[in-house]
Amino acid sequence: MFPLWIAFMVAIALVAVGVWVYRRYFRKVSGREDRYTPERILTPEQVAMLDYLRDTFPDQVVLPNVPLQSMLSVRRSADIQRAKERLKTQKVDFVVCDADGRAVFAFDVEQYHLSDAKAKAHQVKIKNRILKTAGVRFLFLKNSIHRMPSPNDFRRQLDLAALPRPKAQEGESSGESVRQQLESKFSEFDTLVYPSTGFKESEVMGLSGLMELGGARPDRKTEHERQIEAVRRRA
Repeated sequence: MFPLWIAFMVAIALVAVGVWVYRRYFRKVSGREDRYTPERILTPEQVAMLDYLRDTFPDQVVLPNVPLQSMLSVRRSADIQRAKERLKTQKVDFVVCDADGRAVFAFDVEQYHLSDAKAKAHQVKIKNRILKTAGVRFLFLKNSIHRMPSPNDFRRQLDLAALPRPKAQEGESSGESVRQQLESKFSEFDTLVYPSTGFKESEVMGLSGLMELGGARPDRKTEHERQIEAVRRRA
């Protein structure tokens, strides 16, 4: 016969196991005792840039950190599933939408990569090509609003850089795919609107390339830069 204390310990162990099983599999947790902590969605630099872009586009919606799969869909592809997978691997730092809620401009903040620079540059080229086929102009922003032109100057140059919207076409002409036709039209459009620039449409447009559109000289100071210089002189 087992000693009394052994039976007592076995009973306690069985009760403990029963309580654990109940809590693990049968008890419904209401969640009222749960507490949460807010995490940072945007860095202070991103918040400042978001405010700057909203000043640039006061009548339009500006969104941060948008995946390409949330703003684009595959219009046509030889491999639709693979085209969708490309959208899943890309995102942009900021997007400006038109009145219909569709993207018009997409921006990434300028960064200098010390590792895997070649691979990251390749991914940026793919992103630019994808956005271009959708009629969304992709540009690089400086990593500080203090290095950006005034919102008015920036908006004026962006109006020159806007891409035409792609139009759905019925069928394909012989020897030329819809994508080739679309890119050909983009090329003709850009040549007509800003023939004086040396910017190549195969490249990602940066701020310096943008500010040269419409005949602006690259060494011409923006309104924002002139204001900063005036403050410095008064100081």
